[in-house]
Amino acid sequence: MKQTVITLETNDSKIYKQILAFLGFMLDITPQEREVLADLIKLNHEYEALPEEKRAKFILSTDMRKEIREALEIEEKQFNGIIGRLKKKDYMESPILDENNVINPQLLFKPDEDGFEIKISLLNATEKKVEQKTKQKQVVEEVSEEAVETTEPVGERALASPANGTDNIIHNEFDATDFQIS
Repeated sequence: MKQTVITLETNDSKIYKQILAFLGFMLDITPQEREVLADLIKLNHEYEALPEEKRAKFILSTDMRKEIREALEIEEKQFNGIIGRLKKKDYMESPILDENNVINPQLLFKPDEDGFEIKISLLNATEKKVEQKTKQKQVVEEVSEEAVETTEPVGERALASPANGTDNIIHNEFDATDFQIS
């Protein structure tokens, strides 16, 4: 497997945004949601001495919300909407923020003094894809054969009688020979 190493310069204020940007394909969050989440993760690490539930309450307390909003230049209503959307989104089948505002533990990346390293392995799965398509095609053919065997021959069908009786049907005995176009 070929490997490529990409080294990026970072600092404490942008490392969480960079990590979340790399996870963008797994997170499905907007850039603004990413900025808010990065700040929440950073604050979570700064106040890790507090128990998890109390830390979550403190981080999203009125005063801390105001600090985050001012730092990111976001209006209060918009910020509250972002928090609401983060609660509805998942990462690795768990909510990004749970009902108690606790951040998903899998998102609590903690860099050391040297930084943070991400390793992503992309495996070429072309042989598996061909195998899957062949199996899918066989299943479709089997289902089609079963459908052909179980369907009844289509013959003449009688029309259903009118729902409101035959009183409303107007019969006209029209003779085309009596009709002329001038």
